[in-house]
Amino acid sequence: MFKGIASAPRREDRKADSPARRRLLLWWLHGAVRFVLAALLIYNGVIKLGLGQFGAPDIGESLITLGEMSPMGLLSRMVGFSPLFQVLAGVAEVGAAAALIWRRTALFGGLVTFASMSFIFVLNLGYDMPGKQLSIFMLVLALIVIAPWGLRTVSAIVGSGGLQAPRRPRLFRGERANKMAGIVAPIAGWLVLLLFSAAIVATQPTHSTDSSAPAGVWTIETSDSQEEGADDQRWQTIALGDRLTDGRAKVQVRQADGTLLTGTYARHYDTLDLELKPLRQPGQTAVAYANEPALRQSVTYTLSGSSRMAIAGDQTASARLDHDAAVLYERGFSWGMRSDDPFER
Repeated sequence: MFKGIASAPRREDRKADSPARRRLLLWWLHGAVRFVLAALLIYNGVIKLGLGQFGAPDIGESLITLGEMSPMGLLSRMVGFSPLFQVLAGVAEVGAAAALIWRRTALFGGLVTFASMSFIFVLNLGYDMPGKQLSIFMLVLALIVIAPWGLRTVSAIVGSGGLQAPRRPRLFRGERANKMAGIVAPIAGWLVLLLFSAAIVATQPTHSTDSSAPAGVWTIETSDSQEEGADDQRWQTIALGDRLTDGRAKVQVRQADGTLLTGTYARHYDTLDLELKPLRQPGQTAVAYANEPALRQSVTYTLSGSSRMAIAGDQTASARLDHDAAVLYERGFSWGMRSDDPFER
């Protein structure tokens, strides 16, 4: 009488089906981890490729001494001075992000991410960077990505004999659905990463070079701005950069009382509009430092030849260009071999 009606699954069938359901859920979670990790990598990689994370060496920040730097500042300047290092790190992260999207290259992406994040974690730890927790988090995600092929990977490196067949993720029960997912999912994932990359690029500041700026380290020879005293705020040295970020270049000023001011300036013909702050103090949060009011000063300058400059305005002085104080920036970075020998100084 009830032959045409499907009977309810037996308890034994439900028990047998339970591990399959758990495996299916784990593969879906594994795919979500891969995508989250790829998004984090693509963000960090794109800004590195555009030299937006550590920047580029700028003579406008050359007055700070080694002893005044924090470990984080030292690392940022060291990495920033090597475009090659930044580009290679960006390529590794962007490449790993793309590899994580496709199942056949997911293990490769996880291994590259694990190696990159291990190195970055050591740098963050050794130079007291604030990204320690994020690098550990990405390390854990990389290990989760590697986990399904972990034993096979270890066997390939240190084992002997044949390797077991790689595990094949099955996100759906039907074979046809799995085949379609193998084609559609990577393409959709790469498109999302491409759009995300475009959005990251669009939010980055614009960079250019002002070839007419009086860039260099200028030593003040005479100054009429203020009488000498314990709080002598006359300029002693000023370093002006020529790399513009959203129309402003970096500047540092060393006062006669020893105080170092750092900030940016905008050039309008022969006028320099400076915004300066003292160095950020230990324990001061980034938000508090950003909200700290800047000292605004405006001066006009007149160049005399290639190594003399007269300043008038909030500061009145004459200055000479100190070539020896800019060797690091004048030598710069070269992609090719140099005719002269490297020297340590």
